[in-house]
Amino acid sequence: MVLLHSLIAIASVAGVAHSQNDTSTVDSQDISTPTKQHWCLTQTESCLIICDQVTGVTGETPDSNECEDTLKYSCICSNGQSPNASEYTETIPYFLCTEQNTRCVNDCPQNDSSCQDKCRSSNPCGAQHPRPPNKTSTTAASTTSTLPPFTGEANDEGGAIKPIIDLKPVYGLSIVLGGFFAGFAFLL
Repeated sequence: MVLLHSLIAIASVAGVAHSQNDTSTVDSQDISTPTKQHWCLTQTESCLIICDQVTGVTGETPDSNECEDTLKYSCICSNGQSPNASEYTETIPYFLCTEQNTRCVNDCPQNDSSCQDKCRSSNPCGAQHPRPPNKTSTTAASTTSTLPPFTGEANDEGGAIKPIIDLKPVYGLSIVLGGFFAGFAFLL
């Protein structure tokens, strides 16, 4: 029984590893070097973003994030998970899939839209059934407080509501202006 569980686990890991580096029918030698370099750069950048989503921790460095000229790649997050890159865009499986579709469309007779549609519909690229992003739950803070409600400033003994406009400076300004007017009136 234990042997059966071990064999199932090994087969599962081998299947994931094979599916992650499956290059379909596109040979990496048929891809130009600048294109492969761009794809690899984008794959390693996507691995960082995917691992942020998988682990729920932003900015952690993946344990493995590599891409070779043969388009073999590795993306293992800091929590040990190796996400299925074919579920994402801007990854090697996505680029190979779109390249395969482009070649299929190019092989179709000119102006045969049904052939072109069949190329893309029979081989969809990217996430077909995307999983929702990590969810964070929030809860309201407890409101069981024994403090009385705030009714004024700390040194206010009456607790009355403070007026919106403080009139003391207005009174001072009116006295100063009144003094100027009285002075001018006296001089005239």
